[in-house]
Amino acid sequence: MARAYAGLGKTADAVDAACGAVVSWGPTHQNRANAIAALRQAVLAAPDLDGFVAELDRQAAETGLGNPLVRKAVAQAYQEKKEYAKAIAQFKLACELAPNDLETHQALIACYDRQQDREGAIRQLLQSLQLARREIKLYEDLGKRYAALDRPKDAERAYTSMVEVLPAESESHAALAQVRQRQDRWSDAEAQWREVARIRALEPTGLLKLAEAQAHLKQCDALADTVKKLRARSWPSRF
Repeated sequence: MARAYAGLGKTADAVDAACGAVVSWGPTHQNRANAIAALRQAVLAAPDLDGFVAELDRQAAETGLGNPLVRKAVAQAYQEKKEYAKAIAQFKLACELAPNDLETHQALIACYDRQQDREGAIRQLLQSLQLARREIKLYEDLGKRYAALDRPKDAERAYTSMVEVLPAESESHAALAQVRQRQDRWSDAEAQWREVARIRALEPTGLLKLAEAQAHLKQCDALADTVKKLRARSWPSRF
């Protein structure tokens, strides 16, 4: 029904039908994906997207209600049309209506990047971190963005936050170690790989990376000790 209305250029009716599919999509992931795809297609096919948005705004002002999925679909349509300013406005509304949708936050960051608005992308990334405090890749991305803006103290704070939020996880120490290697701070990287080796003692990866850092630093005695530890064990076949 949504596709049929969209083919007739009746955007509002098409979106209503697609929203009906969303409400009744059932328990399977495929049904959900099909319903969302129908909604996006209905919006993307709108002959007058600006007019449809104006009607959405009027309804929202009148009822005080909003639909985050529809706003997100509208934003994605603008994004596909490369109208990034309009996409940002709609993504922001979608975030207000569904603040825990990390995908919408990421799409907003992508739009800011397209507009070369580096400060806007950072602001949005900081908001994303309020939702996903344990996503170490977000901290790494934030650090890179601060470094590109020549804000080394902020960049350092972002990088070290990876370990602060996950101090007992090897992934955070490994991520910080890789950052340190890119910064040519191999002594700091060596300390982080040592933590990886300690936390993941049943895997050789930490010791191998530790050995690499020690070889780079020409720490011959420490390297010999690490190699000895590697050879002293029979590692599982998957390694």
